[in-house]
Amino acid sequence: MTTTLTPRLVTDLKPRFEIKVDLDDRAFLFPAGKSLSQLALSSDGKRVVVEGVFAFNQARTPPRFLTLTYDEAREVARRLVEAVHTARTQLVVTGELRITINVVANGYYFQIGDMNAATELFLGTACIWRVCQAFLRIVDMIAPIESN
Repeated sequence: MTTTLTPRLVTDLKPRFEIKVDLDDRAFLFPAGKSLSQLALSSDGKRVVVEGVFAFNQARTPPRFLTLTYDEAREVARRLVEAVHTARTQLVVTGELRITINVVANGYYFQIGDMNAATELFLGTACIWRVCQAFLRIVDMIAPIESN
């Protein structure tokens, strides 16, 4: 029995779309306990992947902490803009996703997943509009083309 490996080009492994957002000094990801310097939103055209760029990572925490479908990413983008614009808590619930966006004194608190085992993302007020723009841009990049 022989195994034949087919070579793949590096460009096949790279995402089709990618947006990076610089964050401020008040961006943190828990339970990893890491300071974030950037958020990277990438997509292959079907799913949106959210990864964190850590200021330090001696524990080798994986950067990916959220994967969304197109419809989920569109709903998160809309609820995020609504939460920031109205300064009110928003909830995004789909079949497989639960995200709570809370407005707190120094920024925004995202609770992703189940309350007992949630991933928590803290973002400061200085960078939140850039994050909103990034979500809207990545959704627009992978959106189906509207007919005339």
